[in-house]
Amino acid sequence: MAAFPLAPSLRDPRRSSRLRAPGRVRARLLGALALVLVVLGGLLPFAPPARAAAADYPFPLPDFSHPGSPHAPLFHDRGDTLIPVLIVYATFNDLTNVTEADIEAKYFPLFTFGNVADYYLQHDLGVMVPAVESFGDADNGVVVVDLGASGPGIAQDPAQRRRKMIDLADPFVDFARYDTDRDGTVEDTELGVATIFTSRPGTDNCGQTREVAAGGKLDGKTIGFRTADSGTATNRITLAHELGHQLYDLYDHYGFGVGSWDLAGPTCSGGELWYEPNQWTKMHLGGQKPVVVTSDRYVTVSDLSIATTYLIYDHERGTDDYFLIEARTPRAGTYDQSVPDSGVVVFRVDERNVRSNQEHVRGVELLRPDGVRTPGCVDEDVDGRVDEDPVDSMDNDGDGRVDEDPAETSVACDGGSDVDAWDPGDTRTPQRTMDRPWADGTPAKVAVRAIGRPFFAGTSANIWWSQVYLDVRGPGVLVDPADARGNAPRPTLTIGNPTDLSFTVRNTGEATDTFDFTELVPSTWTATTQRMTLAAGQQATATIKVTVPDGERVGQHSLFARGRSTTDTDITTDYQFLVDVVKRQLDISYTGDTSVDHSDPAALSAVVRDRITGAPVAGRQVDFTVAGQVRTATTGPDGVARATWLADQLPGGYPVLVQTSADGRYEAAATEATLTVDRENLVVAVTGLVQAAGSGAKLTLQATQEADGHPADLSRAAAHLTLSPTLTTGSRSFDVTFDATGRAEVVLATVAADVWALHAEVAGEYFTGPAVDAELILFNPAGQVSGTGRGDDSAGTALRMTSSIRYQGTTPNGSIRVDRGSQRFDADTISWLVVVGDRAVFQAAGRFGGSPATLRGTVVDGGNPGKGHDTFSLRITTAGTPTPYESGVVTLDNGNLGVQ
Repeated sequence: MAAFPLAPSLRDPRRSSRLRAPGRVRARLLGALALVLVVLGGLLPFAPPARAAAADYPFPLPDFSHPGSPHAPLFHDRGDTLIPVLIVYATFNDLTNVTEADIEAKYFPLFTFGNVADYYLQHDLGVMVPAVESFGDADNGVVVVDLGASGPGIAQDPAQRRRKMIDLADPFVDFARYDTDRDGTVEDTELGVATIFTSRPGTDNCGQTREVAAGGKLDGKTIGFRTADSGTATNRITLAHELGHQLYDLYDHYGFGVGSWDLAGPTCSGGELWYEPNQWTKMHLGGQKPVVVTSDRYVTVSDLSIATTYLIYDHERGTDDYFLIEARTPRAGTYDQSVPDSGVVVFRVDERNVRSNQEHVRGVELLRPDGVRTPGCVDEDVDGRVDEDPVDSMDNDGDGRVDEDPAETSVACDGGSDVDAWDPGDTRTPQRTMDRPWADGTPAKVAVRAIGRPFFAGTSANIWWSQVYLDVRGPGVLVDPADARGNAPRPTLTIGNPTDLSFTVRNTGEATDTFDFTELVPSTWTATTQRMTLAAGQQATATIKVTVPDGERVGQHSLFARGRSTTDTDITTDYQFLVDVVKRQLDISYTGDTSVDHSDPAALSAVVRDRITGAPVAGRQVDFTVAGQVRTATTGPDGVARATWLADQLPGGYPVLVQTSADGRYEAAATEATLTVDRENLVVAVTGLVQAAGSGAKLTLQATQEADGHPADLSRAAAHLTLSPTLTTGSRSFDVTFDATGRAEVVLATVAADVWALHAEVAGEYFTGPAVDAELILFNPAGQVSGTGRGDDSAGTALRMTSSIRYQGTTPNGSIRVDRGSQRFDADTISWLVVVGDRAVFQAAGRFGGSPATLRGTVVDGGNPGKGHDTFSLRITTAGTPTPYESGVVTLDNGNLGVQ
């Protein structure tokens, strides 16, 4: 069974002479693609408005493939006529050969990626079908012949070898059926023939197209065709290249530096390569017509095989000089998978020299962004001289460069590089304007400007989109909002806030004109217009103020930067791009309390302002969240929202979250602060400071908080008490809590009689306050002091004390008199008496020197006699006198004092 999957009628060119052109299918696919892009978000991918062509360009436009005057007799479009192709494969008995099916797979079938016939079909270069033959798998177009040993088989003259292969194939092929013009000769126009032989290891991997040696007639016909000759190690694009020579007299352009961008470029390599023919080849051989541009405008180009190529030329100069603009990118699984770069590819064409035999005179030349000409195969520096500056570290040709053109020992043709395409997104190719002269150096007067990528580039991972502005003869206006890397802008516009959008503009016409520049915006938006008068070729910057109204939908919108002539409204250019509309932003600041006492109200407040204008914003609901509790308020005319939070929490730091939600105009906003809850102030008073020691003794404490109108729960209050003795040793401590009224009691059942220094501190987590110091007097009712004693005080003044103090029940009474010189203290009331062993401390109220005074005395009974043994000390505090009288310790020099 034949491997070729077409119906038998497509195998025999006599049975069917026409096949629908793939180009027609491409046209429909292109329209479908445009529709898909329109559907994406309602955005139009091709924005330029319709306008009249320049009147000076002819109508109808020229056919740049000029079928009436081909560059060679074979070099023309063969339409949809089926092209029968015969493959003759020669095996050798001393090499490892491949199969008939392997050879067939290199060339056929159609609609299967990666073979010669499909490559030609997909690019409209011709519809190849297998020739009718009877060898092996009949009618698959392949005949296998045996040439014996490889040494003599390959060593013979190639034309003779090819003749022998054709002669051996003759029994299986009726060559007479292919003499369609009945002139007795089978020619290149009638039968495509490829001769392929088993390659020797490591060699025979390129190809050539040459004549077949003369010989006898086959099937009564003279062999007048050439063959595309190659080896089994030759890659398939070279097979296609060589068939191009045989079928179309394709001229090698690899010396022109077209690299891996055209079938006419260098194809031989150690592996499989695929790259499409450029548009010049497609136009001349496949009937694919570029769009001839007659008015200045933006166009979009992509790398799709159905994509449009554009042609620009100067009608005054004629049709021999023009530029071709297309987009290319390497993509696995396509016939462009091996191109070396991505972006816009520009070819300069000089139709007069497309078959030049000089590498520096190039009829079809790839124009690189950096302006450096790609090297030739032999004339590397492309100066028209060969080997004039060999490697010797000298500038032999005097051009200021050293060793740029070494003598060629093996031809190495340029295969292209990754800086061949125009893509300003690549930092190595930042150029965005192609305004090169014609091949002869004459200014072109046409250009490619604003090279970049449209707003929808990147929406599909399978398509490379580029956008360029084509500047041809006649009036025009360029608007170019793209950034320095050619990317369409994506500005952010804030609702209600005027935003300046600036873009480069240029008068691309040949005369001074006046233009209006603006932005095309939705009907509810506003955009200013800037009018400029620009001389021919003058460039400037337009700045347009765009305002988005309140209530506009947040998100992506499509705008157009527009330039339009005021003298002819048909001279208009639009550049489409996307903007992101966002709500206005707010600044919210917390201005409330940062600290508050426990149980007191905290004043929460925040000010809300428009971030752009700084003006306060009224009517905004603000939520204050403290300790999980939310308080809500609304901003007034001053932008301030106020609320109250009662600090009934444990003292400590609490985050305050302040936030306002989004609405149709503003984004949500929030801020945080810290509110510290401090302990509530508390005053503790102690009662019951003079008591008889024993089981009934107790202290009563009363806690009183500040009168701020927000009382706290006093049951959360506590105190720590320390008792330090005067007459004994060993301190005592107590921890107490208060009830809801602020009262607390301490039972002193185990506390002995003494003059205790009481220190009380507020304790617990909720309250604070000053410490309290007091004296606790615990007395033994049985204690008494009596007697008279005399001695000198610390100042040397005679001092006498007469005392008689005891308790009647629990009430102290008695008398005390103190004489110091002319001064005298008389007790009116005995306040208390504490006796511990031989020591006693007492306190009395009376008069000293005629003024109210308080006396505190300490007596030590040293035994009998009192003289020299008993001591006492006194302190008298007189009202209105800041410094009390201190006697110091007085040792009796007369008298006796008794403590019991």
